[in-house]
Order: sequence, then structure tokens, then C-alpha cells
Amino acid sequence: MNDNRRSRWWPAKVIVGLTGNIATGKSVILRLAAAKGALTLDADKIVHEIMDSDADLQAAIAATFGSHVRRPDGRIDRPALGQIVFSDPQALRQLEQMIHPAVRVELWRRVAASPARVVFVEAIKLLEGSLARECDQVWVTHCPPAMQIERLMSGRGMDEATAVQRVQVQSPQAEKLAQADVAIDTSGSLAETEAQFTAAWRSVMGNS
Repeated sequence: MNDNRRSRWWPAKVIVGLTGNIATGKSVILRLAAAKGALTLDADKIVHEIMDSDADLQAAIAATFGSHVRRPDGRIDRPALGQIVFSDPQALRQLEQMIHPAVRVELWRRVAASPARVVFVEAIKLLEGSLARECDQVWVTHCPPAMQIERLMSGRGMDEATAVQRVQVQSPQAEKLAQADVAIDTSGSLAETEAQFTAAWRSVMGNS
């Protein structure tokens, strides 16, 4: 745990960074944390909000990736943009470099404004940047790739080819697990996932 960061920023809070590859159960953990009274922040949802509201960013994305990724009302057509960036790692990195600074500002604004003692920040690229260094713990969800693909197809309506592409474009789960303070295996039943969460939550409250 990074005690220096806590004393400098939010000494009365514990910031938990939650990550894991796509469809590995991060949203389940966020719901469980919210039920315990934690402030839960989904970086991906904040990205969507910014894409829908920031005219300067919308214009920059359209200039970089083509006018067809911008809808008539100015908002970004995320499926159209996704077709570009999820098949081109360089394009994905370029998009992330454009968006991440604004997302970080909004994340920490919400943390500072909340009275919650425990904050969960879900970010699929938590470990690829510097955000993890600002968290007191890093939690990583994981499950077999075949289960990720099944969840994407059944829960998000993706066809198999698209689901496989979304899974394969991400960094290996083992790389994230190697940096985890807490690893949660979501391949079992919901009750099994909840039991792992409860055990990890006790460690959080012991440090809050």
C-alpha cells in the first residue's frame, strides 16, 4: 500500500483500483462494493460521458479517425470508432492518449467530492498507465478466455468473431494478475465470487 500517496491526497480514504480483461466480472465487483457503501467509479462510463459532451474532444477524434465516427448531433459513434481502434493497437493507443487526461481529471474530482471512505475505480487499462500508482490496492478479476467470449456473446450480443477479437486484442490476463494485491476468480458461481469479495473487503476495511 502506498501510504505516501494517501497522506498527500486523501489520508482518510482507501482507493482500490479494479481491473481485469473484458468480461471477467469487474461490474459484479463494483456492485458488491457499492452495496458496502463504497464510491464506485467506472472509467469506461466516464469516457462515454466525455465523448458525448466534450465538443473539442469530439472534433479531435473526428479529425484523427474520420468524420464518419461523429454523429450528426456531434457525439461520437462508439461502434464505428470501435471498429477502427479494436483492430489496430496503434490507433487504440492514440485514442487513449487523447482521452485519458480528461478522464483522470474527472475521476479525481469525483473522489475529492465524495465523503465515502472507500473508493473503487474500475479501469480496464489501470495497469498500463500511471493510475495504479495512485491506488492503495489493485484488484484484478479473471476467468478463462472461453468464458469471456461466452459472456460477450450472451450478455452483450456480440457475434463470435467480434468477441474473439475483443478478447485477443487485450494484454494477457497473467500480466495483470502478476501486479494484483487481490485476485478474484469469477469463473465459479456468484456465491463463490461474493465470498472472495467479502474476504478482500475485510482487508480494505482493516486499512481504512
